[in-house]
Amino acid sequence: MAEAAGVLYAAEHLVEGGIALAKGIYDPTLPLKATITPITDINLPRVHHSVSEVKGRAYVFGGKTDGDELADNAMHIIILPSSGIESTDYRRLEPTASSPPARYGHCSAIIDDQIYVFGGSDVNGPLEEKGRVWVFDTDTNSWSSIDAAVGDVPKARVWAAATASAQPQPEHRRTDENVAPQLPPDPAKMVPEPLKPSTYGTFVVYGGVTEKGQSPNSELWTFDVTSRTWSQLPSPPAPSDSTSMPSITFHSNRLYAVSGSETHYLDLSFDSTTYTDKPTQGPTTLSPWSSLHPTTTSKTAKYPASSSSSTALIPITTGQGRNYLLHLTSSTLSTLQLTSSKTTAASLKDRARKAISKKTAEGEWAEVRYFNAENVMIQEGQAGRGVGDRKGFATTKVKEIDGGMVLVWGGVDGRGRVRSDGLMIEVEK
Repeated sequence: MAEAAGVLYAAEHLVEGGIALAKGIYDPTLPLKATITPITDINLPRVHHSVSEVKGRAYVFGGKTDGDELADNAMHIIILPSSGIESTDYRRLEPTASSPPARYGHCSAIIDDQIYVFGGSDVNGPLEEKGRVWVFDTDTNSWSSIDAAVGDVPKARVWAAATASAQPQPEHRRTDENVAPQLPPDPAKMVPEPLKPSTYGTFVVYGGVTEKGQSPNSELWTFDVTSRTWSQLPSPPAPSDSTSMPSITFHSNRLYAVSGSETHYLDLSFDSTTYTDKPTQGPTTLSPWSSLHPTTTSKTAKYPASSSSSTALIPITTGQGRNYLLHLTSSTLSTLQLTSSKTTAASLKDRARKAISKKTAEGEWAEVRYFNAENVMIQEGQAGRGVGDRKGFATTKVKEIDGGMVLVWGGVDGRGRVRSDGLMIEVEK
């Protein structure tokens, strides 16, 4: 009897497992759920600024404040809620002689623990700094600047988009390489020293306005940090709406650009430098720009719409190898499903769906389903969808929290009032 009961138990759980597996294969991967939690215990009014998260701290720089006043050039640090701590904290770092001048409409990106800033405008127009890149080191809370060593540099500009990659990097070589062994090796001498800040990586700038009254351009510039060299890459196809605000990001070595309702991508190659070779001068293209075309057979397919207000494009994951891009505008949050990571649960599910002639939603856009902090769905027409119709906001990925967490800060509301609060947005399946 005991053996029979064991067989029935095993059979029951085998059936349940089969049902769960089948359900997992047939469950759609779009749309995703976005839970929006306001941050109101910090009063920092900003618009047309930048925000960058490093190790649980959001660094707010530049922008404008109430009354269209140019903000100071101090660095404002918002310590974000973490596990077990629901409130935020705030710290202000006073400017020093090495701080960049006050500005708004600049762009920024992160390479490891350093924040790179380029461009922007003061009250007199775009700041002409001859290609200078400003770097804030979050380990030392100090500013420095990098000037181009040789070659052409991008013109001064405002409203550009930026992203960055930690590649290329020097190859890590053992310090005892090619040395005849005389004694047992000392492990302390076999490991290379950590890379010095601001000596590796690629900073990318896309678009922007170079003169007052002009439409945004589609120039694409890369700054190779190692060689201190600017290089111009082929521009993505011009958007049909010339007033659209661009956004750009990396996922692996693929560069994605969204402008208007159009999405393009470019595959790049990063050649690692060595301690003896000459440094690189930025990435090289592996192919021309490619476009993602709208999918008309899916009810969830919906391309993002950029406007002349702020936009952002951020890579996120919902776990198990599932990758997306999150596109934020003042009115909507949309996700683009990317190729799943190899040898993961997501890739196995995609293979199973293809085997039964089911689509995988790869390459499709869909607007998220909105939920408030109390886990109540926000219906269409209700307040609280997207980023709350704020314009001129800044956003950053919160890397300290696994998955799809982003921070939105500031902006202006429909009445033209500068917002002094923020939103934590968690995107999940």
